[in-house]
Amino acid sequence: MSVERWAKNKARQTLRRAIGWPESQEVLDLFGLSYWYEGNLWEPPVQLALRDLCRAGDVVFDVGANFGGLTTVMSRMVGPRGVVCAFEASPRIVGKLQRNVVLSGCANTQIFHAAVYHTSADTVPIYCGSHLNDSIYFDESGQGAMYSVSTIALDDFVESTGLAPVVIKMDIEGAEFDALNGMTRLLEAHKPHLMLETQPQDSRCLDHLLAAGYVAMDLNSYRQVRSAADYPAATDIRNNLYIHQDRLAETPYRMPFTFVEAGVLGVNDFSIDADGSLRQKSPLPLERGRYVLDMAFAAQGTDNEMMCGIRQGGKDVFRYHAYSHLLAKDYRDWVLHLDKAGDIEIYFEFKNGSRDPTFAFENAHIKKVQEFDNVVSKPYF
Repeated sequence: MSVERWAKNKARQTLRRAIGWPESQEVLDLFGLSYWYEGNLWEPPVQLALRDLCRAGDVVFDVGANFGGLTTVMSRMVGPRGVVCAFEASPRIVGKLQRNVVLSGCANTQIFHAAVYHTSADTVPIYCGSHLNDSIYFDESGQGAMYSVSTIALDDFVESTGLAPVVIKMDIEGAEFDALNGMTRLLEAHKPHLMLETQPQDSRCLDHLLAAGYVAMDLNSYRQVRSAADYPAATDIRNNLYIHQDRLAETPYRMPFTFVEAGVLGVNDFSIDADGSLRQKSPLPLERGRYVLDMAFAAQGTDNEMMCGIRQGGKDVFRYHAYSHLLAKDYRDWVLHLDKAGDIEIYFEFKNGSRDPTFAFENAHIKKVQEFDNVVSKPYF
């Protein structure tokens, strides 16, 4: 479950309470992405890699497109000569995806309502998750099987359409290994770059792709991943980038990276509001380039709402939105790219009158990734 999906669900609950809307009434249609011309901060570490690797005219796949937060980014990166194939299995989500794709003017995008799987023309159940994190696998926190949907193997899809992807982003709630087993020919022939949401305790995708000649990198820490031991301790969600060793030279992701200390902020560098929100007292000047921030903070709150991130010139350039315990557990390492030098301000804000008395900030270590000094982030037009 991404933090953005949690925020959508939280916003729906807030509106229902405010207007007295029945809990069974579907009001999710009122919520979509920001207007396309306002930019996009959806899943920042994954989005940054997509901006680096999706080129004008490419064919790219978004497997598990959900609301389309990253579909629209991919659409704008490949431009009018490119093609985006967006796959979404959930019947209750796919309409929201189409709405956002249309409203964002993504004329180069085609939506496919099917579960990407190891075989085609099968039928699998769709179990409704608690926060629009629907899956073909049962989750005790969800609502049970509500739908069934047909399957497609990407090997068959590529053979049928002639569309071979350069980049594949995949987030299908635990079914990623099933999908990989249905794209053996695709991986061997085209060696696409892959971005997969990963549960560190499940190494099947990692082992499979390493054996196929790929190099893996944790997109949240910019550290190479060779085994589960390379993930931070006690995390449940990571996003991995996989680049085939034959294609590393055409990308800026040639590991290992060189990290240069750019600053350390402690508790005394922040002021505390009455509601427990933290704000940086004085801006921190940074050079242009890419940075990894290790944010050391703890929190146990599960029924609150926190927005945290980085502002430059008063505008958000990095942002997460979820309950504080989720952020403290799985979203402590942030990745930021600055195309120009400037001052940044880190913040943690509690929203809608919520707060978490267990929230405790320790420090922020900011390191520059030297190999990206000459990389320019592609704009979101």
